[in-house]
Amino acid sequence: MEAIPAPNADVSGRIDVAPVRASVAPNVGEAELARAEHLRTLVSEYFPSVWRFLRRLGFDELVIEDATQDLFLVAARRIEEVTPGRERAFLFGAALRIARKLKRKEARELPVDTLGTTSEAMRTSATPETLLDDERARHLLYQLLAELDERHRVVFVMYELEELTMHEIAEVLEIPMGTVASRLRHARDDFRARLERYRMRMRREEGT
Repeated sequence: MEAIPAPNADVSGRIDVAPVRASVAPNVGEAELARAEHLRTLVSEYFPSVWRFLRRLGFDELVIEDATQDLFLVAARRIEEVTPGRERAFLFGAALRIARKLKRKEARELPVDTLGTTSEAMRTSATPETLLDDERARHLLYQLLAELDERHRVVFVMYELEELTMHEIAEVLEIPMGTVASRLRHARDDFRARLERYRMRMRREEGT
């Protein structure tokens, strides 16, 4: 399975909480303690899914480390806005805004050096989920995701891999659910077509 940085003893996932704690004075009241506990819960429960989301949008691990730090600092500043039941929508929305800023700032290439060797997952009836179970196939998944239209890729990753609901995705992206369904359909068709072309190329190469 995909390796994700393990939570640390303080909060989770290599998140430096010193800037957060600095906002909580020694003589804190119950409200401030509740805010700090809410933040710890958010990081503990949602750090892995946010990390995966950014990785599957194509960012490398060093970039994700900084991005998740920024994300949870945003959450710390706006913790009162994170209402029960809307945690994923808030965090994925913030992660998407950070991702878009990063995309505008850098031109990045996905690792494709290990794609020359096929695996059983690649040659047979691979799905996004099964591709995640094999390291080489995971690189293929990242390549295929990178080739999708960005609007379609975001919806595809949220729904197929992070298992957000249509309603949550519509809320995060601030678009109608019909638009979510349309983008997901296009993303699925495009993903399947690209995967099938890759399989055909691999079969031709193996037959020569």
